[in-house]
Amino acid sequence: MIIIAKDIRIIIGVIGKMICISLLRANKKLSVGEYQHDRQIVIMTKCSLWILYGIPFVYKDGILVTTSNGLGFIIEAIYLVIVWINCDNKKMVFGSLLWASGFVSTFYVITLMIFARSPYKHILVGVVCDVFNICVYLNISLNKMSETKNYTYMPFWLSVVSFINAGSWTAYSLIYKIDIFVLINSGVETLFCAFQLVVHACSCIRQLCVSV
Repeated sequence: MIIIAKDIRIIIGVIGKMICISLLRANKKLSVGEYQHDRQIVIMTKCSLWILYGIPFVYKDGILVTTSNGLGFIIEAIYLVIVWINCDNKKMVFGSLLWASGFVSTFYVITLMIFARSPYKHILVGVVCDVFNICVYLNISLNKMSETKNYTYMPFWLSVVSFINAGSWTAYSLIYKIDIFVLINSGVETLFCAFQLVVHACSCIRQLCVSV
């Protein structure tokens, strides 16, 4: 039974990884004209932190977290290069990237050297990952709502795919061995996406009522 649960966990993790890649591609198609380098650097920072969390030296059962975020980091890095080529203020992009690189590098050094022998280093990294991710979700959501002047900050199909992606990682974190930090992260993301789906549903109902 334990072996079966572990296999199911791996399968769900792989599915989550594939959905994550599809989500990133969809997001690029929707936002490629916006050239917001700050958002790409923030996402790359997020991926870098989760890569650290999933390496065996920090957390031995998190390799799928590392590989998924590694692919996400590569995709975001490619997109950032495109943004850098097309933007006018390249110094600003370079400065933001330098600051983010310094932050990630410092945290890597602290984790891998100062806390190298600590049995609680995965807790340190997990807490930082969750706090950073929640701040990112709130920041992106509030900025988008401020721009659009309504509660819909993600297109419908992007909300659906994001919800499925977050749900798959929530399932991954609960099967075989509970991963509390992945659970918190994916749980919060699931709530954000569910809120978006509810907003879209209410909007559709309102439009139907108006048209009747």
